[in-house]
Amino acid sequence: MPTVKASSFADPGDIAAYKKAIAEGKSEAEALKLGDNGIGYWGDDTTSETTPMCALPREVWGEKWGTKGAARGKKVSVTYAGKTVVGELRDTMPHLANIKNGAGIDLNPGFAKAFGLKQPFMIDGVQWVWSE
Repeated sequence: MPTVKASSFADPGDIAAYKKAIAEGKSEAEALKLGDNGIGYWGDDTTSETTPMCALPREVWGEKWGTKGAARGKKVSVTYAGKTVVGELRDTMPHLANIKNGAGIDLNPGFAKAFGLKQPFMIDGVQWVWSE
């Protein structure tokens, strides 16, 4: 069970930054560097506060599940501060070599709510494992 840093994604501030960038005429790629559009890699709405969803690096889910079609929606148990919450893989992170903030997993508003975290966040000591 890896212990990693976790960052938030698809939270209201993230969505606002993305929308602002688009309104300023930035491209989709540029806007995604500044915020999040709330749409996961497989087209899922990742902004849900009731459904915990996460993103993992492509190499991580690819090694376990192979194709993106096989990885979508797989259950992931995330443990933080002694509490475990089961969510679903619904988005992807950049390739490991391209992650700049040191995060090993991204957690959506559903996970934030379940853990009682205020967004945005970057937290240490998060463990996760596939819940097959």
